[in-house]
Amino acid sequence: MSALFAAGSYSRRSRGFTLIELLVSVAILALLLLIIASIIDATRRTWGYASGRIEEFRGAREAFESITSKLSQATLNPYWDYDNPNDPKSYSRQSELRFRSGPASALLSDSTARTHGVFFTAPLGYVNNTNYADLGTLMNTCGFFLEFGSDKDWRPDFVNQGGNAPRERYRSRLMEVVGPAESFSLYDEAQKAGGNAGYKDASWFLSAVNGTAPYTASTRPVRVLAENIVALILLPKLSSQEDPTGIKLAPTYEYDSTDAKSDPTINPKNQLPPVVQVTMVAVDETSFIRLQNGDSPPDMAPIYAGCEFTDASRYELDLQKLESNLKSLNLSYRIFTMNVALKAAKWSREQKN
Repeated sequence: MSALFAAGSYSRRSRGFTLIELLVSVAILALLLLIIASIIDATRRTWGYASGRIEEFRGAREAFESITSKLSQATLNPYWDYDNPNDPKSYSRQSELRFRSGPASALLSDSTARTHGVFFTAPLGYVNNTNYADLGTLMNTCGFFLEFGSDKDWRPDFVNQGGNAPRERYRSRLMEVVGPAESFSLYDEAQKAGGNAGYKDASWFLSAVNGTAPYTASTRPVRVLAENIVALILLPKLSSQEDPTGIKLAPTYEYDSTDAKSDPTINPKNQLPPVVQVTMVAVDETSFIRLQNGDSPPDMAPIYAGCEFTDASRYELDLQKLESNLKSLNLSYRIFTMNVALKAAKWSREQKN
Protein backbone atom coordinates (compact mmCIF):
# COMPACT_ATOMS: atom_id res chain seq x y z
CA MET A 1 0.00 0.00 0.00
CA SER A 2 2.82 2.31 0.86
CA ALA A 3 4.50 1.42 -2.42
CA LEU A 4 1.42 2.32 -4.42
CA PHE A 5 1.13 5.62 -2.53
CA ALA A 6 4.71 6.42 -3.26
CA ALA A 7 4.28 5.58 -6.94
CA GLY A 8 1.19 7.76 -7.14
CA SER A 9 2.98 10.65 -5.52
CA TYR A 10 5.87 10.33 -7.94
CA SER A 11 3.46 10.27 -10.90
CA ARG A 12 1.77 13.48 -9.81
CA ARG A 13 5.08 15.24 -9.21
CA SER A 14 6.47 14.35 -12.64
CA ARG A 15 3.36 15.42 -14.54
CA GLY A 16 4.20 18.40 -16.93
CA PHE A 17 2.15 21.20 -18.60
CA THR A 18 -0.46 20.21 -21.11
CA LEU A 19 -0.45 21.61 -24.62
CA ILE A 20 -3.45 23.81 -23.87
CA GLU A 21 -1.70 25.30 -20.83
CA LEU A 22 1.37 26.05 -22.93
CA LEU A 23 -0.72 27.66 -25.65
CA VAL A 24 -2.58 29.79 -23.11
CA SER A 25 0.72 30.84 -21.50
CA VAL A 26 2.24 31.74 -24.87
CA ALA A 27 -0.89 33.71 -25.82
CA ILE A 28 -0.81 35.65 -22.54
CA LEU A 29 2.90 36.34 -22.96
CA ALA A 30 2.38 37.49 -26.54
CA LEU A 31 -0.45 39.77 -25.43
CA LEU A 32 1.73 41.28 -22.71
CA LEU A 33 4.57 41.81 -25.18
CA LEU A 34 2.14 43.45 -27.62
CA ILE A 35 0.84 45.78 -24.92
CA ILE A 36 4.37 46.69 -23.83
CA ALA A 37 5.44 47.28 -27.45
CA SER A 38 2.39 49.50 -28.02
CA ILE A 39 3.18 51.53 -24.91
CA ILE A 40 6.81 51.93 -25.97
CA ASP A 41 5.82 52.96 -29.50
CA ALA A 42 3.25 55.45 -28.23
CA THR A 43 5.84 56.90 -25.84
CA ARG A 44 8.38 57.11 -28.66
CA ARG A 45 5.95 58.88 -30.97
CA THR A 46 4.82 61.26 -28.23
CA TRP A 47 8.42 62.06 -27.33
CA GLY A 48 9.33 62.53 -30.99
CA TYR A 49 6.34 64.80 -31.59
CA ALA A 50 7.09 66.89 -28.49
CA SER A 51 10.78 67.11 -29.38
CA GLY A 52 9.89 68.06 -32.94
CA ARG A 53 7.55 70.77 -31.75
CA ILE A 54 10.18 72.16 -29.42
CA GLU A 55 12.81 72.06 -32.17
CA GLU A 56 10.40 73.46 -34.76
CA PHE A 57 9.61 76.57 -32.76
CA ARG A 58 13.07 77.05 -31.29
CA GLY A 59 14.02 79.44 -34.09
CA ALA A 60 10.84 81.44 -33.53
CA ARG A 61 11.48 81.58 -29.79
CA GLU A 62 15.05 82.80 -30.32
CA ALA A 63 13.79 85.41 -32.81
CA PHE A 64 11.21 86.63 -30.32
CA GLU A 65 13.90 86.98 -27.66
CA SER A 66 15.99 89.01 -30.10
CA ILE A 67 13.07 91.36 -30.77
CA THR A 68 12.34 91.97 -27.12
CA SER A 69 16.02 92.40 -26.23
CA LYS A 70 16.80 94.97 -28.93
CA LEU A 71 13.48 96.78 -28.58
CA SER A 72 14.08 97.31 -24.86
CA GLN A 73 17.28 99.21 -25.78
CA ALA A 74 15.49 101.79 -27.96
CA THR A 75 16.41 105.37 -27.09
CA LEU A 76 15.61 108.93 -28.10
CA ASN A 77 18.11 110.60 -25.77
CA PRO A 78 15.82 113.65 -25.33
CA TYR A 79 16.93 117.00 -23.98
CA TRP A 80 15.42 120.41 -23.30
CA ASP A 81 16.24 123.31 -25.60
CA TYR A 82 14.73 126.46 -27.04
CA ASP A 83 11.67 125.81 -29.17
CA ASN A 84 13.02 128.19 -31.83
CA PRO A 85 16.70 129.20 -31.67
CA ASN A 86 16.02 132.29 -33.82
CA ASP A 87 13.08 133.46 -31.73
CA PRO A 88 13.08 131.52 -28.46
CA LYS A 89 9.94 131.69 -26.35
CA SER A 90 10.15 128.55 -24.25
CA TYR A 91 12.00 125.31 -23.66
CA SER A 92 10.67 122.18 -25.31
CA ARG A 93 11.68 118.55 -25.42
CA GLN A 94 14.01 117.86 -28.34
CA SER A 95 15.57 114.75 -29.88
CA GLU A 96 17.42 113.92 -33.07
CA LEU A 97 16.44 110.26 -32.80
CA ARG A 98 13.24 108.48 -33.80
CA PHE A 99 10.77 105.71 -32.94
CA ARG A 100 8.09 104.51 -35.37
CA SER A 101 5.69 101.58 -35.18
CA GLY A 102 2.36 100.61 -36.65
CA PRO A 103 0.80 98.79 -39.62
CA ALA A 104 3.63 97.76 -41.94
CA SER A 105 1.62 98.59 -45.06
CA ALA A 106 1.73 102.27 -44.08
CA LEU A 107 5.30 102.33 -42.74
CA LEU A 108 6.78 100.56 -45.75
CA SER A 109 4.36 101.87 -48.40
CA ASP A 110 3.75 98.27 -49.35
CA SER A 111 0.16 97.11 -49.74
CA THR A 112 1.26 93.47 -49.42
CA ALA A 113 3.02 93.99 -46.05
CA ARG A 114 1.33 92.04 -43.28
CA THR A 115 0.52 93.09 -39.70
CA HIS A 116 3.01 95.50 -38.09
CA GLY A 117 6.55 96.79 -38.12
CA VAL A 118 8.73 98.78 -35.75
CA PHE A 119 11.78 100.97 -36.41
CA PHE A 120 13.88 102.75 -33.82
CA THR A 121 17.36 103.90 -32.86
CA ALA A 122 19.43 102.07 -30.26
CA PRO A 123 23.05 102.20 -29.03
CA LEU A 124 23.93 98.66 -30.05
CA GLY A 125 27.46 99.52 -31.20
CA TYR A 126 27.19 97.40 -34.36
CA VAL A 127 29.81 98.38 -36.96
CA ASN A 128 31.37 97.03 -40.14
CA ASN A 129 34.66 98.85 -39.65
CA THR A 130 36.66 96.95 -37.03
CA ASN A 131 38.48 100.16 -36.09
CA TYR A 132 35.30 101.19 -34.27
CA ALA A 133 34.69 97.83 -32.63
CA ASP A 134 35.57 99.10 -29.14
CA LEU A 135 32.95 101.86 -29.31
CA GLY A 136 30.13 99.75 -27.93
CA THR A 137 27.51 102.51 -27.65
CA LEU A 138 27.47 103.79 -31.23
CA MET A 139 23.98 104.44 -32.57
CA ASN A 140 22.26 102.04 -34.97
CA THR A 141 19.07 102.05 -36.98
CA CYS A 142 17.03 98.98 -35.97
CA GLY A 143 13.75 97.46 -37.01
CA PHE A 144 11.59 94.39 -37.42
CA PHE A 145 8.95 93.61 -40.04
CA LEU A 146 7.50 90.71 -42.05
CA GLU A 147 8.38 90.00 -45.65
CA PHE A 148 6.75 87.36 -47.84
CA GLY A 149 8.51 85.90 -50.85
CA SER A 150 10.81 83.33 -52.39
CA ASP A 151 14.02 82.15 -50.77
CA LYS A 152 15.88 82.53 -54.08
CA ASP A 153 17.45 85.86 -53.11
CA TRP A 154 18.64 84.41 -49.81
CA ARG A 155 20.44 81.42 -51.30
CA PRO A 156 24.14 81.35 -52.20
CA ASP A 157 24.62 82.20 -55.89
CA PHE A 158 25.96 78.77 -56.77
CA VAL A 159 22.72 77.12 -55.58
CA ASN A 160 20.66 79.07 -58.13
CA GLN A 161 23.01 78.32 -61.03
CA GLY A 162 22.59 75.43 -63.43
CA GLY A 163 19.55 73.48 -64.41
CA ASN A 164 19.09 71.64 -61.12
CA ALA A 165 18.30 74.58 -58.88
CA PRO A 166 15.98 73.59 -56.01
CA ARG A 167 12.36 74.61 -56.08
CA GLU A 168 11.70 78.05 -54.65
CA ARG A 169 10.29 78.13 -51.13
CA TYR A 170 7.78 80.89 -50.51
CA ARG A 171 7.65 81.82 -46.86
CA SER A 172 6.56 84.61 -44.54
CA ARG A 173 9.77 85.74 -42.87
CA LEU A 174 10.56 87.90 -39.88
CA MET A 175 13.17 90.41 -41.04
CA GLU A 176 15.62 92.29 -38.84
CA VAL A 177 17.23 95.61 -39.80
CA VAL A 178 20.43 96.65 -38.04
CA GLY A 179 22.26 99.38 -39.92
CA PRO A 180 25.96 99.76 -39.08
CA ALA A 181 26.90 102.90 -37.19
CA GLU A 182 29.06 104.13 -40.09
CA SER A 183 25.92 104.36 -42.25
CA PHE A 184 23.68 105.98 -39.63
CA SER A 185 21.92 108.57 -41.82
CA LEU A 186 19.33 110.10 -39.53
CA TYR A 187 21.36 113.21 -38.73
CA ASP A 188 22.14 113.83 -42.41
CA GLU A 189 18.53 113.27 -43.45
CA ALA A 190 17.28 115.74 -40.85
CA GLN A 191 19.87 118.31 -41.93
CA LYS A 192 18.79 117.99 -45.55
CA ALA A 193 15.19 118.62 -44.47
CA GLY A 194 16.19 121.93 -42.91
CA GLY A 195 16.73 120.74 -39.37
CA ASN A 196 15.55 118.17 -36.92
CA ALA A 197 12.24 119.88 -36.09
CA GLY A 198 11.03 119.76 -39.67
CA TYR A 199 12.16 116.25 -40.50
CA LYS A 200 9.24 113.79 -40.34
CA ASP A 201 10.23 111.57 -43.25
CA ALA A 202 10.83 107.81 -42.98
CA SER A 203 13.93 107.69 -45.18
CA TRP A 204 16.12 107.09 -42.11
CA PHE A 205 14.89 103.49 -41.97
CA LEU A 206 13.47 102.99 -45.48
CA SER A 207 16.95 103.41 -46.95
CA ALA A 208 18.07 100.37 -44.96
CA VAL A 209 14.92 98.34 -45.71
CA ASN A 210 14.99 99.08 -49.45
CA GLY A 211 18.76 99.12 -49.96
CA THR A 212 18.97 102.74 -51.17
CA ALA A 213 21.65 105.37 -50.42
CA PRO A 214 23.71 105.22 -48.26
CA TYR A 215 23.14 101.49 -48.86
CA THR A 216 22.91 99.42 -52.02
CA ALA A 217 21.00 96.28 -52.91
CA SER A 218 24.08 94.23 -52.00
CA THR A 219 24.77 96.05 -48.72
CA ARG A 220 21.17 96.17 -47.53
CA PRO A 221 21.49 95.57 -43.76
CA VAL A 222 18.53 93.22 -43.55
CA ARG A 223 18.58 89.56 -42.58
CA VAL A 224 16.07 86.77 -42.06
CA LEU A 225 15.55 86.31 -38.35
CA ALA A 226 12.99 83.49 -38.58
CA GLU A 227 10.77 81.81 -41.15
CA ASN A 228 7.06 81.01 -41.03
CA ILE A 229 6.21 84.05 -38.90
CA VAL A 230 2.71 85.04 -40.01
CA ALA A 231 2.00 87.89 -37.61
CA LEU A 232 3.90 90.57 -35.71
CA ILE A 233 1.67 92.83 -33.64
CA LEU A 234 3.04 95.79 -31.69
CA LEU A 235 0.97 97.88 -29.30
CA PRO A 236 2.69 100.85 -27.59
CA LYS A 237 1.13 101.42 -24.17
CA LEU A 238 1.28 103.59 -21.11
CA SER A 239 1.81 101.98 -17.73
CA SER A 240 -1.13 100.03 -16.36
CA GLN A 241 -1.54 102.66 -13.62
CA GLU A 242 -1.75 105.44 -16.21
CA ASP A 243 -4.05 103.56 -18.59
CA PRO A 244 -5.72 100.31 -17.45
CA THR A 245 -7.25 99.80 -20.91
CA GLY A 246 -3.84 99.66 -22.63
CA ILE A 247 -5.14 101.31 -25.83
CA LYS A 248 -5.14 105.01 -25.00
CA LEU A 249 -1.65 105.75 -26.29
CA ALA A 250 -1.95 104.04 -29.69
CA PRO A 251 -5.62 103.25 -30.45
CA THR A 252 -4.72 102.46 -34.10
CA TYR A 253 -1.39 100.82 -33.15
CA GLU A 254 0.48 103.75 -34.75
CA TYR A 255 3.22 105.54 -32.84
CA ASP A 256 5.48 108.28 -34.17
CA SER A 257 7.87 110.10 -31.85
CA THR A 258 7.76 113.19 -34.10
CA ASP A 259 4.01 113.70 -33.54
CA ALA A 260 2.66 116.32 -31.20
CA LYS A 261 -0.83 115.91 -29.74
CA SER A 262 -2.89 118.38 -27.79
CA ASP A 263 -3.55 115.90 -24.99
CA PRO A 264 -0.38 115.92 -22.85
CA THR A 265 -1.18 112.50 -21.39
CA ILE A 266 -0.71 110.84 -24.78
CA ASN A 267 1.71 113.22 -26.49
CA PRO A 268 4.52 111.15 -28.03
CA LYS A 269 6.58 114.16 -29.13
CA ASN A 270 10.21 113.09 -28.63
CA GLN A 271 9.15 110.43 -26.12
CA LEU A 272 9.36 106.66 -26.10
CA PRO A 273 6.32 104.61 -25.18
CA PRO A 274 6.82 103.21 -21.68
CA VAL A 275 5.74 99.72 -22.75
CA VAL A 276 5.33 97.91 -26.06
CA GLN A 277 3.22 94.77 -26.14
CA VAL A 278 4.83 92.43 -28.67
CA THR A 279 2.87 89.50 -30.10
CA MET A 280 4.32 87.09 -32.65
CA VAL A 281 2.58 84.14 -34.29
CA ALA A 282 4.70 81.34 -35.78
CA VAL A 283 3.64 78.35 -37.90
CA ASP A 284 5.69 75.18 -38.09
CA GLU A 285 7.47 74.21 -41.32
CA THR A 286 5.53 70.98 -41.83
CA SER A 287 2.26 72.86 -41.73
CA PHE A 288 3.48 75.64 -44.01
CA ILE A 289 4.62 73.17 -46.67
CA ARG A 290 1.00 72.17 -47.20
CA LEU A 291 0.12 75.74 -48.20
CA GLN A 292 2.43 75.79 -51.21
CA ASN A 293 1.01 74.16 -54.31
CA GLY A 294 3.86 73.17 -56.61
CA ASP A 295 6.01 76.09 -57.74
CA SER A 296 3.32 78.71 -57.18
CA PRO A 297 3.31 80.96 -54.10
CA PRO A 298 0.78 79.88 -51.47
CA ASP A 299 -2.37 81.91 -50.97
CA MET A 300 -1.86 83.72 -47.68
CA ALA A 301 -5.14 85.63 -47.72
CA PRO A 302 -7.16 82.98 -45.81
CA ILE A 303 -4.75 83.31 -42.87
CA TYR A 304 -5.53 87.01 -42.43
CA ALA A 305 -9.21 87.01 -43.40
CA GLY A 306 -11.19 89.09 -40.94
CA CYS A 307 -8.26 90.21 -38.76
CA GLU A 308 -6.76 93.59 -39.70
CA PHE A 309 -5.02 94.61 -36.45
CA THR A 310 -5.73 98.29 -37.09
CA ASP A 311 -7.99 98.89 -34.08
CA ALA A 312 -6.31 98.23 -30.72
CA SER A 313 -9.68 97.79 -29.00
CA ARG A 314 -10.20 94.70 -31.19
CA TYR A 315 -6.84 93.13 -30.41
CA GLU A 316 -8.28 90.06 -28.65
CA LEU A 317 -10.98 89.57 -31.29
CA ASP A 318 -8.49 89.87 -34.16
CA LEU A 319 -6.10 87.44 -32.49
CA GLN A 320 -8.91 84.94 -31.90
CA LYS A 321 -9.93 85.26 -35.55
CA LEU A 322 -6.33 84.66 -36.65
CA GLU A 323 -6.18 81.53 -34.49
CA SER A 324 -9.49 80.35 -35.95
CA ASN A 325 -8.12 80.81 -39.48
CA LEU A 326 -4.98 78.85 -38.67
CA LYS A 327 -6.99 76.02 -37.16
CA SER A 328 -9.33 75.86 -40.14
CA LEU A 329 -6.29 75.51 -42.41
CA ASN A 330 -4.90 72.72 -40.16
CA LEU A 331 -1.77 74.76 -39.42
CA SER A 332 0.18 74.08 -36.25
CA TYR A 333 1.09 77.39 -34.62
CA ARG A 334 2.41 79.04 -31.50
CA ILE A 335 1.78 82.51 -30.09
CA PHE A 336 4.47 84.48 -28.25
CA THR A 337 3.44 87.57 -26.24
CA MET A 338 5.32 89.89 -23.90
CA ASN A 339 5.06 93.41 -22.53
CA VAL A 340 8.47 94.96 -23.17
CA ALA A 341 9.48 97.86 -20.94
CA LEU A 342 11.65 100.39 -22.78
CA LYS A 343 14.52 101.17 -20.46
CA ALA A 344 15.13 104.69 -21.76
CA ALA A 345 11.47 105.75 -21.62
CA LYS A 346 10.83 108.66 -19.25
CA TRP A 347 7.23 109.47 -19.93
CA SER A 348 6.22 112.98 -19.01
CA ARG A 349 3.16 115.14 -19.57
CA GLU A 350 5.33 118.23 -19.83
CA GLN A 351 6.07 119.47 -23.32
CA LYS A 352 7.24 123.03 -22.69
CA ASN A 353 8.73 125.06 -19.87
